[in-house]
Amino acid sequence: MTDIQYSTASFLHSALRSSEQLVYLTSATFGTDWEYTLHSHSFAEVFFVTSGEGIFCANDAEVPIHENSLVLINPGTPHTERSCGPVPLTYTIMGIDNLFFQFLDNVEFRFHTYALEEYGVTVIPIMNLMLEELQNRQQSSLQICQHYLSVFFLKVQRIIGDRLALYSASHFPPECAAVKDYIKLHYSEDITLDTLADFSGFNKYYLSRMFSKTYGVAPINYLLERRILNSEELLKTTDLSISQISRLVGFSSANYFSQSFKRYTGMTPLSYRETHIV
Repeated sequence: MTDIQYSTASFLHSALRSSEQLVYLTSATFGTDWEYTLHSHSFAEVFFVTSGEGIFCANDAEVPIHENSLVLINPGTPHTERSCGPVPLTYTIMGIDNLFFQFLDNVEFRFHTYALEEYGVTVIPIMNLMLEELQNRQQSSLQICQHYLSVFFLKVQRIIGDRLALYSASHFPPECAAVKDYIKLHYSEDITLDTLADFSGFNKYYLSRMFSKTYGVAPINYLLERRILNSEELLKTTDLSISQISRLVGFSSANYFSQSFKRYTGMTPLSYRETHIV
């Protein structure tokens, strides 16, 4: 399996102007060594198939996907994918924070697939430009990618028409957004639900319900997600040991870190380091 991922974890998000933030951009080819299980995120994902064919799975649905299939996935949606046929499934994934999709074909949908077919040539160059920027990591790369992201969605909405609406963080409860920002800044510290409740001023059970309803994930699971995302960046860009990384991102032990990492990514930290190339 080959998998090239460029994270934005090391960039300064304070420089961004838009509320939607690119969390990561991944180019991957499905391999038999990757354990794909249903998983979800606190952020939206854009999944675009560049070659091959396979199945996209979410909840109880299984949808065939192929070259130029676009899948838009809302936060908190359990999903996975698998390759079928002689040509391995190759795809690009973008994780985008502070974004929700409303699929006007059916407002109850948590994800939607679109066959872009001949329109694939319209969006692929934009994603390639983003990959190039994050690979080179030059001055203002993330800001440039944010602009490319806006262009990407403008192109997609032009193709899809009025069947898709996008909603940003301005529609989210400010209390939840504040807790989310707190976790982003303090993820490496010893944080409990009580810590977050004290920060927000809410009862911890009310906070957990409100946060889960807003982002599709409980606050402690969001904390775990942020730790894993930052550990991915350290695994790819440093020679730090697994134990060192586990401490840096806030895990109580290397063993717990490895178990959590595999549940989230389908790979051990060591396998992830060996198969990811920046």
